[in-house]
Amino acid sequence: MATTDKPLTAVEALLAFARRVVDPPAAQALIDEATRELAGRHVVRADQHLVPLRFTVRRGRDVSGTSGLGDVADGVLWPDGTASVRWRGEHPSAVFWDRGRVSVEFIHGHQGATEIEFVDQDGERPAPVGEPAADPSAAPLALRRVVEIALNKPVPCPDCERTSACRCMTKRTAGRIDAVLGALAPWLKSGKDTAA
Repeated sequence: MATTDKPLTAVEALLAFARRVVDPPAAQALIDEATRELAGRHVVRADQHLVPLRFTVRRGRDVSGTSGLGDVADGVLWPDGTASVRWRGEHPSAVFWDRGRVSVEFIHGHQGATEIEFVDQDGERPAPVGEPAADPSAAPLALRRVVEIALNKPVPCPDCERTSACRCMTKRTAGRIDAVLGALAPWLKSGKDTAA
């Protein structure tokens, strides 16, 4: 090596070595995996068409006495595994974590007092901007009543199985969704304004 040559970084050296041993796509996959292991994030390429996932930081108990209860922050989990969070309130702030969800849960989890609830699902494409929302009043009255009954149906706690209020502080969202989807199943199967 001449004295004017710039030395290779460890990653560049690993990539050069890998390219001598395997084909370029396999070498790139090796570098991507090494980046994930060392930096805790994924390398996202332009051709992957990945989308960020929105989430809400929800507190059932205010351990710090600062942020309050309920939805205390809004966040985004980026496709590379990093996360951004913006705190709600009179003095909002934004923070970015290279280690993503792991850091959010570790720093703000408060021994289970905080949970992260995703607004988007993995692989879900966001709705196009400007697309008109469906008119909720267009739903038939019978369907509206079925949804109302399902929303008010007692749902058992996943921890203690009680349908009444309990001290578990466990969300019953999955049970509520199951109740609503179960009530909607006849309409979903028929694809019409009446139940199948």
